[in-house]
Amino acid sequence: EAGIVDEAMDVCFADLELLVRAVGDATLLGELRQQIAAEKLEYAAACKETPRHDLSVAATSVADAEGALKGIPGSPGKVRGKVCHVRSTADFAGFVQGSVLVARTTNPAWTPLFFRAAAVITESGGPLSHGAVTARELGLPAVMAVKDVLNRLPDGTMVEVDGHVGLVTLL
Repeated sequence: EAGIVDEAMDVCFADLELLVRAVGDATLLGELRQQIAAEKLEYAAACKETPRHDLSVAATSVADAEGALKGIPGSPGKVRGKVCHVRSTADFAGFVQGSVLVARTTNPAWTPLFFRAAAVITESGGPLSHGAVTARELGLPAVMAVKDVLNRLPDGTMVEVDGHVGLVTLL
């Protein structure tokens, strides 16, 4: 009501200490609004970046052997399917049933897509990430932390996802 946030969920970008102080001191509401807006902008910019990978860790590097991409095993199983990029919730409606979900990362809001996916590949995450845990719960193969996968696998590319060993093979 005070116009501090544009949407209710923007409160998640608030610094807790400043938020608590601003509740008791209305003169801090302008500072709180600026802090929230700055954090939201930083978050939006980070969502557009490819995650950085420590190339000294073999599990997160790209394997050139036989054209496979190497990641971290997230959920066991092996399946073939067509890649379907999902960059945000705005892409959900275009996700094709039985496709391989390819994303930078996932969060609980993405769970409905898992029921339509054949497998999951993400650029970030590991065995305890949302994508891996949800994939295991649903019995979907998943490979996590595949460096630059959104750029290396165009939409519609046929792949084999091997969640046992963390490999994505172009077919």
